Amino acid sequence: MHAEINKMYSEFKKFVNLLGHDITISGYGTLTKCDDPCYVETKQRIIGKVAGIPIAETHFEKILNLPEPEEGVYYIVNRVSMSYIPFDREDVFCVDTGPSAIRDENGQVVAVTQLSL
Repeated sequence: MHAEINKMYSEFKKFVNLLGHDITISGYGTLTKCDDPCYVETKQRIIGKVAGIPIAETHFEKILNLPEPEEGVYYIVNRVSMSYIPFDREDVFCVDTGPSAIRDENGQVVAVTQLSL
């Protein structure tokens, strides 16, 4: 199965961080933040209140600042954006901040060990 998966991806040239903060991939390096990050445009409306606190309903509209594919270039976006990436884009991943992530003494992610679809 791994051979089949590897055939899906073109020869690697570089990763491009489309997040608004630096990310460290263990065993690879640190990718500096993007000045114009990829994100999902949203619209909200207040649908009520609980204990005087507004409750918003969020509608996800469209993905912004996602570059066109480039041979050998792989883009890294946040988890919410990843949910809106077109299915035919095999060049976009998000960082996996689950159990495999490396965390500091306060539980903050300092590095990831893998990427996710």
